[in-house]
Amino acid sequence: MITDIDNILLIKFLRKELTDGENQQVIDWLQAKEENKHFLFGLKEAYMLSQWEELRDKADTEAGWNELNQTLELDSIPKASMWKKIRTTLQYAAAIILLLSVGYFLRDLITRHPVQYAVVETSDGQQSTLILSDGTKVRLNENTKLVYPTDFNGSTRTVALRGEAYFEVVHNAKKPFMVNVGSYTVKDIGTKFDIDTYPDEIYSYTSLKEGEVQVMENNRDQNLITDLKAGMQLGFNRRTKEYFVRTVDQNSIGDWTKGQIVIKRETLQEVAERLQHKYDYNISVQNNRLDSLKYNITIENESLEEILNDIHFITPQVHYYINKKDKSLIFK
Repeated sequence: MITDIDNILLIKFLRKELTDGENQQVIDWLQAKEENKHFLFGLKEAYMLSQWEELRDKADTEAGWNELNQTLELDSIPKASMWKKIRTTLQYAAAIILLLSVGYFLRDLITRHPVQYAVVETSDGQQSTLILSDGTKVRLNENTKLVYPTDFNGSTRTVALRGEAYFEVVHNAKKPFMVNVGSYTVKDIGTKFDIDTYPDEIYSYTSLKEGEVQVMENNRDQNLITDLKAGMQLGFNRRTKEYFVRTVDQNSIGDWTKGQIVIKRETLQEVAERLQHKYDYNISVQNNRLDSLKYNITIENESLEEILNDIHFITPQVHYYINKKDKSLIFK
């Protein structure tokens, strides 16, 4: 089992260019030390956030990472004690990416082209507000992580999001603001929008409160998916890989920042995903006949039991089974 590895080999992993023998080397290296898993996590984040799109788009980083997670049963998020090392790793990893892209020496890159990233992460029941270096305001919902450069020195202002966040972007037509959510990227010049992209949920949403944004695929060509205007929402189904656009109440977008959850004409599956994060329960819908139901609910300080009673009152055909011990809930 190896204890050290060539960083170029890790980049080849992210680019899906490993031979079978090289792939086994990476797996052996990851299993050798716990910190190696966190190192690759940092490398992956820098790769995902790289401003050198021509390199980044050659790789399906999410698919590769998920495949490795299944092989090794890794945690997707390193422990808090590792973040100091991760920040150093991100700077180092970004330098490696540029090295591969333009052929510079690593030593020159570290001294002449440093790129430093910061990470903000919230836990259960926690929200956080931060101001980025360009003045953009970001409000993070619970169980959310934002990775961003400490300074926007490139041609774009690119950040990566997992979870939910509300953005108030400072206008800069020459340097668009980009939010990478893994499945797609939201490109904005200056507006207000909400992105809900929890990785354990079936659907990912981008909802526009003011202005206009473009939504693009994360591939080499960055194909345009759609243009969104105020009051529109893009939905992405992670299982079917399908997109849809619908009109929503723009006044309710971002209401979670005020302590509210406003549900308007949403399916039971969508409601379940909202309740899952608010009340920290594992919730599933196990009856396809309920897919056609739509709900309008405003949640503020109600308990989960009160919301469940409301759902059953509105739609008596919906039954639920709750296990408070293991915090699980099933709709049937």
